[in-house]
Amino acid sequence: MRVVRSPFFALAVLLLTASTASAQNDNLAGMIKRLFDQSTINAITPNPANEAVTIDHRPHFILGDILSEIPAQFNVALASQLASFPVGSSSGGFSYNVNERGEVVPTSTTFGPTFAERGLTLGEGKFNFGYSFQATSYDSFEDVDLESGQLRFIRQHNDCCPAGANNPTQFTDLNPAFERDLLQSDLVTKIDTRTTAFFASVGLTNRLDVGIAVPIVHVDMEATVNSRILRLGSGETTVTHSFPGGTSPTLVLSDSGSATGIGDILLRGKYNFYRSGSTALAAALELRLPTGNEDELLGTGATGTRMLFVGSGEYGRFSPHVNIGYTLSTGDASGEAASIDLDAGDYGTVPGASQSTVDLSVPDEFNYTAGFNLAIVPRVTVGFDVLGRYLRGVTRFDLENITYPNRGPGTPPPTTSFTSQNEVAIASRPGNLNFVLGVIGGKINIGPKFILNATVLFALTDGGLKPKPTPVIGFDYVF
Repeated sequence: MRVVRSPFFALAVLLLTASTASAQNDNLAGMIKRLFDQSTINAITPNPANEAVTIDHRPHFILGDILSEIPAQFNVALASQLASFPVGSSSGGFSYNVNERGEVVPTSTTFGPTFAERGLTLGEGKFNFGYSFQATSYDSFEDVDLESGQLRFIRQHNDCCPAGANNPTQFTDLNPAFERDLLQSDLVTKIDTRTTAFFASVGLTNRLDVGIAVPIVHVDMEATVNSRILRLGSGETTVTHSFPGGTSPTLVLSDSGSATGIGDILLRGKYNFYRSGSTALAAALELRLPTGNEDELLGTGATGTRMLFVGSGEYGRFSPHVNIGYTLSTGDASGEAASIDLDAGDYGTVPGASQSTVDLSVPDEFNYTAGFNLAIVPRVTVGFDVLGRYLRGVTRFDLENITYPNRGPGTPPPTTSFTSQNEVAIASRPGNLNFVLGVIGGKINIGPKFILNATVLFALTDGGLKPKPTPVIGFDYVF
């Protein structure tokens, strides 16, 4: 028995240790911002005028980063879009009604959409249970490949000297010459999510359904920040603005982590207020509860209330549908994405690293969906949808060539400028994001009450956080 039990005991200890180690890691929402902040820790160097005196270069680029807020806003955008990826509709594959003779009969020849609502309801006393699993990997952010290293950020040195005239809000004096240096950081990141969702709906009457969706979310995230000090004023041979542990002007920092837990739970209700032989109209209400841990990117951190108008038609084997709605969001994304108390370890705590004025509020959305289902044979339904989310008041980003004047060695500051190519900058266009997905798939009736679902979601727009094609599998069971 000892021989048999020992490997299992060792495995249990290993899993427990791994779990504990994971729990001790910093939160996923702050990973990218944390790497950016750590990349600004420069080594303390001797004063060229008096080597007995040292100069602390650690906080200077961080202050410029706080003023620009770009990396923090970038991470807030990641957090808010990642946690609200669609998890499926409340419409069951079967719908029933009671005819004039009191018989329970099906009301549709198709098995309905997967990520849209239709006007039909389950039927009084009918209970629908569903399950889905989707694996999502993210391809780009604002049309820039996440793994290409082309997400580039530049931070300026603050006006630090002389000490009595320290002004962290200005970059105009640029004297001494090392104030003309810049810090370039290129981000490479990989983000994957796995979402298992359980759905349940019940027909309270022939016209009213209520339901719940509980997602279990797993997030894997890797990030690398390749940093380089552009010694435009201090000179290539100086030790000023070197990274700790050496004199190199380059530094590579990497981190990875994962989290698993309950996402944002959805409570749903749908009322079919009009029904004719070929048309059904309904009003739906969905409440997204902030049950997911926003610090681990498992939830948005906000309560979302979606009001939806639903229309659908039944024309033989063809069933079109349209959804139009609006989502009101109340709450904030994780503050870990914007405010980091940076502990520099052996180099002390970097002052000012926890200050930020980034807007963390989760945006409202205008929601729209249009599509159709087709029963190609009685037991097989195929469908196509266009699913849109128009996010209001979100920060948008562009790649721009930005010129920094008066860069170079010498006194007084030279007139030579430096142009950063394809730098990530906050866009000047309106802060709205139209995020559109295509949905194509099919449903197969296996047995009288069981439906197998297979769907693929794919991005039709390049803005924001763009997913790669996402396969979704699941089933519906009604009784």
